Formats: sequence, structure tokens, C-alpha cells
Amino acid sequence: MVDDGERWTSRRALLAAGVAGAAAVAGCPGGSGSTATPDDEGSSDGDASARGDTPTASPDSEGDGETATDDAETDASASDGDAAEPGQAVLVDQVGYRPDDPKEAVVRADEATFEVVDAASGETVTSGDLSAPTDDDASGDTVRHATFDVREPGTYRLAAGDGAAQSREFEVGAGIYGRTLAEICRRYTLRRANTRIEDPVTDLAYGPGHPQDREARLYFDGEFRDEGERVDVHGGWYDAGDYGKYVTPGAVTVAQLLLAYERDPDTFESGQLSLPAGVSTAEREAGLPDLLAEAKFELEWLERMQRPDGAVYHKVAGRSWPAMDTRPSEDTQPRYVFGLSTYGTGMVAGAMAMAARAYREFDADFADRMLASARDAFAFLEANPDPVFRRDDGQNAGSGGYAKETDRTERFWAAAELLKTTGDARFTEYLESELAPQFEATPPAVSWANTLLLGHWAYYTAEAADPGRRAAVGDRLVADADRLVERVRSEGYRVALSTDQYYWASAKLAVAQGVKLLLANEVEAREAYVDAALDQVHYVLGRTPTARSYVTGSGEAAPENPHSRTVESTGVNVPGNLVGGPNAEGGDPALDELIATEDPPPAKCYLDETASYASNEPAIDYAAPLVVALAQFTPASAVGVE
Repeated sequence: MVDDGERWTSRRALLAAGVAGAAAVAGCPGGSGSTATPDDEGSSDGDASARGDTPTASPDSEGDGETATDDAETDASASDGDAAEPGQAVLVDQVGYRPDDPKEAVVRADEATFEVVDAASGETVTSGDLSAPTDDDASGDTVRHATFDVREPGTYRLAAGDGAAQSREFEVGAGIYGRTLAEICRRYTLRRANTRIEDPVTDLAYGPGHPQDREARLYFDGEFRDEGERVDVHGGWYDAGDYGKYVTPGAVTVAQLLLAYERDPDTFESGQLSLPAGVSTAEREAGLPDLLAEAKFELEWLERMQRPDGAVYHKVAGRSWPAMDTRPSEDTQPRYVFGLSTYGTGMVAGAMAMAARAYREFDADFADRMLASARDAFAFLEANPDPVFRRDDGQNAGSGGYAKETDRTERFWAAAELLKTTGDARFTEYLESELAPQFEATPPAVSWANTLLLGHWAYYTAEAADPGRRAAVGDRLVADADRLVERVRSEGYRVALSTDQYYWASAKLAVAQGVKLLLANEVEAREAYVDAALDQVHYVLGRTPTARSYVTGSGEAAPENPHSRTVESTGVNVPGNLVGGPNAEGGDPALDELIATEDPPPAKCYLDETASYASNEPAIDYAAPLVVALAQFTPASAVGVE
């Protein structure tokens, strides 16, 4: 499949070719999947993290990586349910809209007019004509658009034609995204490993999971420890639906939380997330904003994963997949420290250099530790100029692979963040002498497989950056944002995904494209960038071809059955999880069957089923760009769950 010059290989073809180190994107039971490809660095578009296959419950099952064809010509999209049912033929952001933002609904009914009604009184507050119909290739729908201007806070519905086709209820309010933002941020707390969780907000409760992480075993003979030697790697977040802890998605996630804080510090305060008792008590007493208190927990785990020479191990997990109904405290198998990579080491250097800035005013000692760790990681990269990704037989038997054979974008990010933090000319010299071609590349959206956008942004905002280089980086970002705006305007659902980008973690990719637009807006302020970024928020919160929100707890039709061991074992569907979303390549038996039997268009290859880890699994890095986006659109006073 080809998009803007970026080529991807299907999972079956990859396995048939015998490519070394096929790796899973997120952790689930069984098999293997595809790696990040070498051409992910500096590619013009796409999201390498969204490609690959989470392992399946049947180790021998393999998705074909095929894309569903679109032969449908339909107005009401009857395959999605009864068009007369609210929310099926008229699609809106199910959470709502801010008063002064542009507002648009997608209508897939053969009507000419619309009206917005007050949900309580039924009175019409505004009305208008629908746009001309347009065919949306990704969904197979024929859609019209209802553009409306409602600024009075309240709860509304939008009805098309004679009112038979109606949207779900939505709100208008200045702080409309406050609860969703709070739920996403506190969801990281509820993913903590080795921590007793007793959450009065969600009623999630379980004992400390995986205490054996304090004495995890090194899986291989290393330079500083022998095989089987104990390593204390407690802390950190469980990655996805499994109980693995992975450096690379962990680092890119915490970096985006820090980016959200750096861009919008006034959005985040101490006490606003209603964190469970006993969690980060010292940090909260010291006045640290809750977001930074939570990010610190992950940063401390990354610190424990670092060797004395600055290199960073790859992941912590068991050697087999626990059953889906296993609570964290019930997974008592030995835990191992697996692998090591230069790309992960570069990511840790970048994240810790960011942390050195973010925590300076709150905890100077911690900031100093972060900077020292970042420098150590960078020193390892300098001493090892070639990419390293260590893999050992059996290391992916119970956890995802996250394999990547290249490291240029991560090295660039590390050096750029250290330049921004320290102003030290040595980092400029490294960028120019070792990584100059990366200045000329157009970064894709941020992912664990490509962090060049974070590197470009760090360089663009670094005081010590060369003015000419800075201007060129900014111009490239703006040019790519213009391309994205045109794509959003051309798509019926106003999503920043091309038809062939409905693959693994497509929902995350849409939001990450929105973050790119928000960064471009800081280079050159244009309303079109902000509006298109908001469109990505509207998409994942319910204005979708499936008529669903992809964030648990947000919207009337949010995911009810995410692929998650904590959900299955506790019965609590915690809000604030962004699931993967439509995946036209399949990758699990349930989704493969849907594609084979119903041949849905790419944007409708989704199942709200526990079995569909290829479309309905959450992961820590999926939600991270949504934190960045919502932070810009939410006042601190609105952030909370009570």
C-alpha cells in the first residue's frame, strides 16, 4: 500500500519474506507482527506505530493486511444500523463543542435542510440548508454537511429534513472537554504497575501488580549484568491491553504529556485529577501539577531501565501472555528485562531532556537527575554511532516486539532537546555533522517509530538554534500543515486520514495529525490549522463513519468492550482510553472475519469487541496526542471528574 511515497508491507508478506525481528505494536496474546520499516525516517506522511499486528489469541493466526474495497453507493449507510435511530444518520462530536468554535455535523441522509433543537424543550434554536452531497471513499457513504452556529451553553440535537434523522445529544460549553481530558490523564495513574489501586471515582480496585518487577531477571548476558541477574525495574505504566512495560511507547508518551504541559502550563494544576489516595502524595503536597506528578512516575521507571553507560533496556514482561481475566496481582510469573536499543536510548534522552526543563521550578534535584540521565544516554549514542536493536530468542513470547532497526530520528530528537535545554554548542555540532539530512525531511506525525517531529519542534523552539535552519524547519511544517488542511477538507468526515491510512491505531494517527497542525499554527497562525485540528477531536469523539466515539466514557456510543486485561479481570471499563479505531488490514480473528464476510469500507473496519485487539485495544501512546490537543482547548477550571 502506498501513500505519499511511504510503502508498507502486509503482515503475511512480511512473514513470508522472513524479515528479521517481526514485532508487535501493542501487547496481546500470541504471534508476531511487522516492524517499523527503514523508510519511516523522514517520510512525508503516515504513522509507523499504526502498522503491525498485535499478537493473537491463536498463535498461528495471521492477518492478511489486506484493504477492504469500497463498492457501496449509499445515502443512509444502512449497514450501520437503523438510520432513524438517533446518532446513525446524523453524526456529531458526542461530547460537544466550544461556543466560539466552528460547528459541523455530517449527515448521511437524503435531505436538504436541518435544524438544531434544544434537547430539553424541543425548541428550534437555528436551522439551515445542508451542503450538496459528496461521496466519501473511506466510508462508502454519501454525506452532506450541516454548518451551524450555536453559542449559548446547553444540550442540543441536530435533526435533518423532517426530523426523522437526528444526532445524539451534544453540549455546547467553554469547558466541554474538561472531563475527557481529566479522564485521559488520570487513566495513566490507573495503569500504574506495582501499585495498589483503589479509585473512588471509577471503583477500579486491585492489589499491587507484579511486585516481582523489583527483582526482574536480565534475559541475556550484558556488559554490566549476567543473564538471570536481578534488576529493580519497578514502577511505570502497563502499556496496552497487556501487562508489559515498554521503553519506546513509554518514552514517546511521557514526552507528549510534557509537551502538553510545556505548551499549555496554565491548563494543569495540582489536585484537579482527583488521584486516588496514596498516589504521588509527596508530589501533590509539594504543589506539583497532577500531570507532572504522573509523568514523573513513568520517568522514574525509565531511569531504572538505564544502564550505567547510558544505554536503555527495551522492555519488562513475562515469558507468556496471561489470560484475559488475569488481574495484575494474579500474574505471578517471573518477569524479565529484555533487549536494548539505540533508538530507545535516543527516545529516553529526548524525554528526559524535556523533563529537565519541566520540573526545574518544582524539583531542581529531580530536574538535575533527568538532565544527567539524558546526557548519559546521549553519550552512549555518540560512542555507538550505528543502530543497535538487541533481540534474543523467545523475548516476544509474552509481550510486544516494538522492533525498529533505524535510529536517526531518535538521535535527532535527543540532540535537539538537549540543545534546547542546555544551549550547548556540542549538540548543534552533532546535528550538523551526523544528522544534517534530517533537517530536510518532512516529519510524519509523532509515533514510537518516528519522533522526528518532536526533534524538529525542539530545534525550532531552541534559543540556540541556527536562524536559517529554524526558518527552514518552520517552513516545512507549515507546508505539510497546508497539505493536511486540504486533506481534511476533502474527506467527508473531516478526518486527517487518507483512505489507505485506516490501519493499526488509525484513531491515534488522526489526532496526532491534529497536533502537527497545532504546532504549525505556532509557526504561522492560521485559523484553518486550528479548525482542522479540532476536526480530529470531533472525529475521535463520535463524528465517525461507525457512529462511535473511540474514547471510553466519552459520548453516548463510546467503546464498551475494549481489549484490556484490567477491564476483563475487574469488570470496570475505565474512562479515558483511546482505542485503536478502524483497521482495514485486520489482524485479529474477529476483525479478519468481519473483513472477509462483510467487506466493509476501510473507515468501518472496527468492532467494539474484546476479541478485536486490532481495532479496540487502548495503549498509552494512543491517548497521548489527545492530551496535547485538548490541553489547548480546555481551561484549568474545567479539568476534573466531579
